[in-house]
Amino acid sequence: MSYTRLTLLPSQQVLSVEEGETILDAALRAGLNLPHSCKGGHCASCRARIVSGDVRYPGIQPLGITPDEARAGYILLCQAHAASPELSVEIREIRPPTPEERIQSLPCRIEHMQALAPGVMAVFLRLPSTETFTFVAGQYLDIMLPQNRRRSFSIANPPHDAEFIELHIRRVAGGEFTQQLFTGMKEKTLLRIEGPLGQFWFREESPRPALLIGGGTGYAPLRAMLRHLLERGDRRPLHLYWGAQTRADLYEDAMLREMTQRYPNLTYTPVLSAPNAVDEWQGRTGWIHAAAHEDHPQLADFDVYASGPPVMVETIRHQFVSQGLPANQLFFDSFDFAPDALEKLRQTIRSPDNTPSS
Repeated sequence: MSYTRLTLLPSQQVLSVEEGETILDAALRAGLNLPHSCKGGHCASCRARIVSGDVRYPGIQPLGITPDEARAGYILLCQAHAASPELSVEIREIRPPTPEERIQSLPCRIEHMQALAPGVMAVFLRLPSTETFTFVAGQYLDIMLPQNRRRSFSIANPPHDAEFIELHIRRVAGGEFTQQLFTGMKEKTLLRIEGPLGQFWFREESPRPALLIGGGTGYAPLRAMLRHLLERGDRRPLHLYWGAQTRADLYEDAMLREMTQRYPNLTYTPVLSAPNAVDEWQGRTGWIHAAAHEDHPQLADFDVYASGPPVMVETIRHQFVSQGLPANQLFFDSFDFAPDALEKLRQTIRSPDNTPSS
């Protein structure tokens, strides 16, 4: 089997990429947890730049990179395959995991399930008493499915409150795992998880205040960050924006309002995109990123953490940078389609009549 010698810059780390695997998979195999989220080519968390060498995409060009970015040498590591004997790429920072934060594959069971909102469930996972799962607030895990498929979910609890692993899971129409969860899965069901994963964590060394922008259940990793910071005494200004369609979707609205009374450095702004009449909503409406920019036009003064649907994260990524936010002050996490589900979507897009397949 042929392989490529890959050099990661600026760290000068060298590893091999085997034929048939993505650059991201090669890095993960080598124990390097590079920035990534969706693994489907649409969130752009794994964006990097080619310094020398060539790559190829087995299918169509990923949805998460623009033609202009591709011409400038940018690639998505989760989709790119090496196409030259030597390859050098420049990547965003890597946070080396401590020995305790190694990626593990562990059994667990569903200890408890709690309905949070229409179509949103909190799932509490218990690990065996002999196992330790160490993570950083903001990271996620994968739930393993048959045929080596997986579904990614952010961890909603902070590391210092980890009797259970808490996930906030949104029901997805036609979603294999979420359909089972909402229709037939019971407490005590056994699962297997892999994690912790991801580079979405709070940069505590930064002197700047932070804007945390979450859409829907993208609130979950921001919740973990906020609790980690506030309950440990961090005093920097933190402004959480939580976007949802209706008031019922703000499933921890009361708790967050109470937290602002307890922690003077926390500001909370909920934003509804489609409030209904029964909501009697007197708060902010519209797009969540627009509300954040309206309140804080000098974006360069902040670090921004964004988590939610890819369209929201991509809008923030493009608009905030064009409006003055340095790219190295923007950190994001994005989940939507799992890779196998995304391939179904791509097949639909490529089909002649563009009708959904069953």
